[in-house]
Amino acid sequence: MKNSHFMKRTPVLSIKQVRVISAVASCASLARASEQLNTSQSSLSRSIAEVEGRLRQQLFARGWTGMEPTSLGEIVIARCRHMMSSIQAAQEALRASGARIADLGHHLAWELLSAVSAIRTTGSVSAAAEYLERSQPDVSRALAKIAAATGRPPFERTRSGMKATGDALILAELHTKLLMDVMTLPEQIEALSGKVTGRVAVGLLPFSEQDIVVKVFGEMLSRHRHVRLQAVTGSYAALIDGLRQGELDFVIGPLREPPPYDVLEERHLYDEFFAVIARAEHRLAKGRRKLKELVDENWVVAPHGTPTRRYFEELLIGHGLVPPSQTCEIVTFALAEQMVMNSDVIALLTYSRGKMKTIAKGLKALAVELPANARAIGLTYRRDQPLTAAQRTFMEILGQRAAKLARAG
Repeated sequence: MKNSHFMKRTPVLSIKQVRVISAVASCASLARASEQLNTSQSSLSRSIAEVEGRLRQQLFARGWTGMEPTSLGEIVIARCRHMMSSIQAAQEALRASGARIADLGHHLAWELLSAVSAIRTTGSVSAAAEYLERSQPDVSRALAKIAAATGRPPFERTRSGMKATGDALILAELHTKLLMDVMTLPEQIEALSGKVTGRVAVGLLPFSEQDIVVKVFGEMLSRHRHVRLQAVTGSYAALIDGLRQGELDFVIGPLREPPPYDVLEERHLYDEFFAVIARAEHRLAKGRRKLKELVDENWVVAPHGTPTRRYFEELLIGHGLVPPSQTCEIVTFALAEQMVMNSDVIALLTYSRGKMKTIAKGLKALAVELPANARAIGLTYRRDQPLTAAQRTFMEILGQRAAKLARAG
């Protein structure tokens, strides 16, 4: 019998679990997936836990965007999505031939599909039951369920046995495709053994050398293609909360020295330096300037509570000046530069020595004295965090690239 070596083996995933994994991955949320599948969150959790127990590895972890896949999860999800695509194609083929079916995947189970495939090949319910080592009533019930789902029987009874209809051919072909997908999955999972896997999720605060993370990620992927990499931007409060909750592994950017919570650790990488930036054609761009000439300008500065905002206000107050009450707060470095480039505002930003030498065309650092203008850039992470091989690799590559930046300065 075609694919007979597969048909008697127990698939590592049920079709219900395939649907659950695909839905949770697409929605990144148990709540939204439960609405999509019209089932309870607890039922979804149990399905995923059963698969994770069978595979002895985690498929999903709590992340910045919700339920995020692990390295193993990525492989399983890709296979489940391919299987759901095959189910959708079969459903469309059944509908095109007149079958009444709203959600084929909801009705499917391996025992139903194997019954259809076995009857198609053997020609009778009794022969199919014998081959499948199931009772004849059990196989008959499977046929009845398929008929109820599609609105018509998949076989016609004849004197010589059971004649397959177009529905049976579609379902038998679907069975073969799904079996090939699910039965070869353990081999793909086994191929991960001994490889560096896992997740590295990094929160990015505004600083000039943010592309250092992109370069580190690129080097990591060239070494370890199965590591899941993620970089997100946000405010300090949001990113630190994500770090404390385990949604992020690291936050990179200006250090607080010390961090606001005892559970956090900071690691210095290199220094950046404050500069007042304007567009190159700005009326203040030529010659040296004093702070009192700038205080009444429209400023782009970091939000209240940040080291940059504190430096800005203390600098002006130290010169007997009143900090402006109206400022433009932009938390993304590139957007702040664009704001300066396309208007008459000026901005207090930080740059590494190397970045300042290659400042974006159309921008200029004003010649104004800024005392004690070094700002520490580094990593913040949980002190008790046991580092995975992927996270250690990230820290190693990042440290090497940061050392080059420091030497270039």
